[in-house]
Amino acid sequence: MWKRDPQEDYQPTPVAEPARPMERSVPERVSNERATIGRSITIRGEVTGDEDLLIQGRVDGSVNLTEHAITVGPQGEVRGDIHGRVVIVEGVVDGNLNAKEQVTLQASARVEGDIAAPRVRLEDGAYFRGGVDMGESPDRAGAKSKPSAVTATPVKVPAGVVDGASRPGPAKETPEKAAAGAAAK
Repeated sequence: MWKRDPQEDYQPTPVAEPARPMERSVPERVSNERATIGRSITIRGEVTGDEDLLIQGRVDGSVNLTEHAITVGPQGEVRGDIHGRVVIVEGVVDGNLNAKEQVTLQASARVEGDIAAPRVRLEDGAYFRGGVDMGESPDRAGAKSKPSAVTATPVKVPAGVVDGASRPGPAKETPEKAAAGAAAK
């Protein structure tokens, strides 16, 4: 009755694409990546960049990553100032620490220098010698807060006591009244 058309059953055989040489793509930098200065690396001079940094080696100079986290690892050593958003020290720093958000000194930290950050955390066992400034961060300095209202706390005064003198009887002379009387003589 019905006959099939032989062309309907035809399915082309898939042809493999020709092999292409491997293309090497360079991954884009993502803000949550972290660069590392390894244990055997020594850097002399200023370190700057646009990503978080882990220092396991030695840096003789300043580290300026003001928008990123800087961690001085347990074997890390920095001889210079550090400027970052967050600064965490587990190793040795001989210089000032400046952070926009927080400075943390772990128990193994050895720091000689001043700390300037809105929040400072010192773990038990950390060695620190220097000053601490926890003043307003530059972000909040422009938006001054309203002064807080002073509330009076009620004090219970024993009955019969008025202005430091108890009644009945003569009023006691206060130092202010004595000085005024002496000046009048």
